[in-house]
Amino acid sequence: MIDGLVLLAAVAFVLAAMKHFGWLDLGTGTLQVVDGDSLRRGDLDIRLHGIDAPEYRQTCRDKHDSEYPCGKQAANALRGLVGKQEVSCRSIETDRYGRSVAVCRIGGLEINGEMVRLGWAVAYTRHSLSYVRMEAEARRARRGIWAGSFEPPEDYRARLHLVQGNLGDSPPPD
Repeated sequence: MIDGLVLLAAVAFVLAAMKHFGWLDLGTGTLQVVDGDSLRRGDLDIRLHGIDAPEYRQTCRDKHDSEYPCGKQAANALRGLVGKQEVSCRSIETDRYGRSVAVCRIGGLEINGEMVRLGWAVAYTRHSLSYVRMEAEARRARRGIWAGSFEPPEDYRARLHLVQGNLGDSPPPD
């Protein structure tokens, strides 16, 4: 009986540690697109690991220097990839906002890298170098946001945070 309780406690501890450090398979299913690098399944928020897409309300400049809603277009690009398909995500970690930071796939297609390759997200090199080559390819081909000019999403969030007078410790989550 004691051995069974010790085993149960050990399993519970391991599962709790895996959840805390984000080492859990988040399962497969349909997901809702929040923006160009965020998904949601029920009350589970998922941030795509290693990429940073324009914020939903962010605008960019196209090749003719006209403003366009690049944040909405990035979300639409992700929506086009995800559709109603079954998506599988593997959590890498949990961020400071409680979101699972994950690598997500549809079959053999890794969504994170595909968003960078299509030019609707940049490699978030502070967190991963996995997508640097894909970003360079998108930039050379002038795909997505690379067709014109844009403020890096991280800079946009920081500027928006200051403009709104939110002088707290950190900018709002993307």
